[in-house]
Amino acid sequence: MNPAHPTASLPASPLPASAVDPVCTTGVFPSGPGAGAVLIETALLAVTGEAVALVSLTLDYGASLQPGDAVTLEASIERATRTLIFAHGRVLRADGALALTGSAVLRRLEVSGAA
Repeated sequence: MNPAHPTASLPASPLPASAVDPVCTTGVFPSGPGAGAVLIETALLAVTGEAVALVSLTLDYGASLQPGDAVTLEASIERATRTLIFAHGRVLRADGALALTGSAVLRRLEVSGAA
């Protein structure tokens, strides 16, 4: 498994897994290179509630964040097909400013009803 592209649901995620309802949680912005990408990718993987592989991830950055800043993380599923899930997430600063958005296409690893 390539650590840059996890291929399974994250079992220790702070976000509840839900394929129906959007998820929202608060936390602290981590440190390190790519911290925003790791944070949003974790949310997008967790919101699916199932084993998936990341196919595509698009990030857009807004207001700046520093390690230790309080953030709110939101993620939801926009659309799902038999084999793909399209998810969207965002990171908000404590003052409500949009810091990061991310959209992902995820491939379902266990597809039922194979033709």
